[in-house]
Order: sequence, then structure tokens, then C-alpha cells
Amino acid sequence: MSRNKAYNTDDVLEKAMHVFWNNGYEQTSVRLLEKEMGINQFSIYSSFTSKHNLFVESLKKYREYVNINVYNDLLKPGVRLKDLEIFLNRLAEDKERGKEYKGCLVVNSTGEINPTDEEVTVELNNYYMFIREMLKKIISNSIDAGDISPDTDVDKHSSYLLGVMQGLSVGAKVLPENQVRDIIQVAFSVFT
Repeated sequence: MSRNKAYNTDDVLEKAMHVFWNNGYEQTSVRLLEKEMGINQFSIYSSFTSKHNLFVESLKKYREYVNINVYNDLLKPGVRLKDLEIFLNRLAEDKERGKEYKGCLVVNSTGEINPTDEEVTVELNNYYMFIREMLKKIISNSIDAGDISPDTDVDKHSSYLLGVMQGLSVGAKVLPENQVRDIIQVAFSVFT
């Protein structure tokens, strides 16, 4: 006879996502997951089969999470480069206010995970494709609005901005806010 789960799988998955985000894959033990998820090891393995599979599911959950909680305003119709620049400058503002910045789960994981791990690599690439598509739309909107040259190569510039954003995700953890602002300013000067 199967037992009913005493927990919501989506809720515990979000908790696991935050544990991996805060600690990284290698530093996250099953014991820590048990504590933070509020379920025992048997339930973790019953629902997710392994720490690795839980991590893969956490990366999927992270993409949902940032869609709603981080990039929501940038995914709206008509968003342009000026809006992206304001969004990125909030990193510097947060640093000025002393707010802790833990970076991006995907960027942190990209530096930690073995590239031969196909399941994780697929999820990391899915995230990067999601961000790149968002950036392509923002650049296209800026071209349509006459903000930037119609000759702007949307594909190349979206890849460039993806690299800038991922670099900021790492650098903003330790760089002073003036250097974060400098990176953003120079990045957007490419479009003038």
C-alpha cells in the first residue's frame, strides 16, 4: 500500500533549489537538504531518486523562479535596452545598500559542474537559451523603437549581453559598486 506524501513536491523542490543556490552542488549534503526541505532522506530519494536528479529538477525550478521573480519585468512586451540597463544597475544599488548578492544558480553551477554531465549541461543550456531569447526580444524592440541602428546584429549582440550578464553575476558578488556600474555603462556603449 502506498503512502500519501505529507509534503508538497513543488514546495520542497523550491527549498532544495535555494539550498543548492546558497551552497553549490558539492557543498550541499543530503543531511542539509533534509533539514532545509523539511523531509527525510527516504522522501528525498522516493520523490527525486538521487541528489543529482534533485539538482537537475532544481535547475528547472530555478528557470521558473527567475521567470516570475527576477525577469518578469524584462519579459513584458515592449521592453527595451534602457529597461535592461536600469535592471542591471539595480545590482550596484543593492550593493550600495549592503544587500547580499548570491549570484545566479546557473552561473554558479556552470563553474562547478563537470561539463560531461549531460543532464545538467542540458538544463544549464536551457537557461542560457531562455535568457538569450529574452535579450533578442529586447534588442529587437529597441531596433523597432529607433533606439539603436537597424543594422544591429540581434544574434551577436544578444550573445554579447548574455556574456555580460553572466560575468556580472559572478563579479557583482565581490566588485565594488562603481566597477559594476562601469561594466554596465561600457556594455551598453556598444549600442550607441
